[in-house]
Amino acid sequence: MGGIYSLISLALTAAVSILGVGDPAPSLDGIQWLKGKAPSLSSQVTIVEMWRPSCGNCKAQIPHLTSLKKQYGDRLAIAAICKEPTETIEEFLKTNGDQIEFSVGKALVELSDKYMAGVSGVPYAYLINKDGLIIWKGHPAGIDTILAKAMEGRIDMEQLKNVAQLEASLDNALKTNNPETIMPINEKLLAADPANEKALEVGMSSAKYKRNPAMVKEIFDRVPLSELNGEKASLFAAMLISENDLAYRYPEAALRFSFHALSKEPKNDSYMDIYARVLYSLGDIDRAILWEKKAIAANPAGTVYQTNLGYYMAIKAVRVKNDYNSLTQLPDGKP
Repeated sequence: MGGIYSLISLALTAAVSILGVGDPAPSLDGIQWLKGKAPSLSSQVTIVEMWRPSCGNCKAQIPHLTSLKKQYGDRLAIAAICKEPTETIEEFLKTNGDQIEFSVGKALVELSDKYMAGVSGVPYAYLINKDGLIIWKGHPAGIDTILAKAMEGRIDMEQLKNVAQLEASLDNALKTNNPETIMPINEKLLAADPANEKALEVGMSSAKYKRNPAMVKEIFDRVPLSELNGEKASLFAAMLISENDLAYRYPEAALRFSFHALSKEPKNDSYMDIYARVLYSLGDIDRAILWEKKAIAANPAGTVYQTNLGYYMAIKAVRVKNDYNSLTQLPDGKP
C-alpha cells in the first residue's frame, strides 16, 4: 500500500483554510482602504484575496482580478487585503496601482489571521455571496468557473457544502496513505463534483494502484466541459498526455480538453503550447509545429516553447531523412 498517494497528500492539502464553505465571512470593518472603497458583503458578490506586496504570484494575479472586475463591473466587488505596513502597501501601489482596478486595504492583524487561519501561503481567495457566506476558497487562479455560476445565480449551497465536506474527508484520508480508506471517499467526491481537480488527481493514482487504466477513461469522460474554465481544461489535457506509463494516458480526452481551453482563451500562449503537445502525442507533427510557433509568436519570451519547437522539428527531420520502407523488414527477411 506504499506511497502512491504521498505526493498528492503533500501537494493538494498544503493550504486548507479553517473557514469553511457556508461559513459567514469575517467582517471587513476596520480596514484602512488605500485604493478603492469597502465592499458590501451583504449586497454584492465579493472576492476577498489575501496577498503580500513581496509575493510574485500575488502580483501575477493582478491582471486576472482586474479582468474579472472589468467583466462583471459593479455586480462584483474585489478586495485585496494584507497586514503588511501601510507604507509597504503604498509603495507597491505607486509602482503597480495603475494595473489594479479593485480595492486594496491594510488589515489589522486580528482580521488577517481570521482569513489566513490554516492557510500556508498566498495568494489565497474567498468567494462570498450576497448573504455574506463563503461559497468557495482557494488560489484565485481557479475562481472563474464558480464565480460565473455565482453571478448567474446558479449556486447550490447544499451541494457546495457536501463537496467541501468530502474534500475535507479526503484530505484526512490522504494522510493515512491507505488506498482502502482513500478510494471510497474519492469516488463519492467524483460523483458529487466530476471536475474536482483533487479528486481527479487521486483517481489517476487509484487507477495505477489498481492497475486499471480503464479507470482513467471512466473518470475523465464524466468531466463536463461546460464546467471548465480554460486553465482547468488545459491542466487536465496536460495530465492526460504526460503520464510516464503510457497505459494511463488518454490522448483523445486530452485533445477535447485542450481544444476547449483554446476556445475559451484563443490568445493564451500556454494553452497553445499544451495543444501542440497533444497534437504531437497524436502523431500530428506538422500541426504541433504550427501551434508551437503560434505560442512563440504570442510570447517570444517562453523559452520552453522554443525547446519544444526544436524537438518537434528534430523529430520531423528524422522522419524525412530516414527511409522507413527499409526498416519494415527484419534481418531474417520477415516483416
